[in-house]
Amino acid sequence: MFKIDGELKEYVESGVACLVATGNAEGRPLVRMGWGPSVREDGTTIDVYLETARASETLANLEDNGRIAMTVAHPVNYRSAQFKGTFKSTGKPTDEERQRVEQHRGDFTVSTSLIGDPPDIIANLWLDDVVRISFEVHQAFDQTPGPEAGKPL
Repeated sequence: MFKIDGELKEYVESGVACLVATGNAEGRPLVRMGWGPSVREDGTTIDVYLETARASETLANLEDNGRIAMTVAHPVNYRSAQFKGTFKSTGKPTDEERQRVEQHRGDFTVSTSLIGDPPDIIANLWLDDVVRISFEVHQAFDQTPGPEAGKPL
């Protein structure tokens, strides 16, 4: 199991792009945008939110084999990290969690506007209704482009 420290938690919960990847029984990958990634107090569990209307295949893959990867990358400095782990649970978000998703979307919009993406275009990436996915992190990797890419964190 991998424990996420305070600095890495702060980064994960900033205005990063977030991709959630799973695979079906035949190994075919599926990637969806994730929103509001947050590290629980234990430092080993991440909650991330997917649009409910786009989550059915991801949830089916997780129920089938439990494998999940989440990659976060900052649009301005390209710092990137990937977390691999095992699906724990899914659920309907609380009001506080919905606020976390909205905060992340706002932070992401600010980050992308710094590189020239119009905020109204970025807002077209998401739907309002979300579902929570929780997973236990087993491995983490530096995915920032450069000579350290792929190294364990």
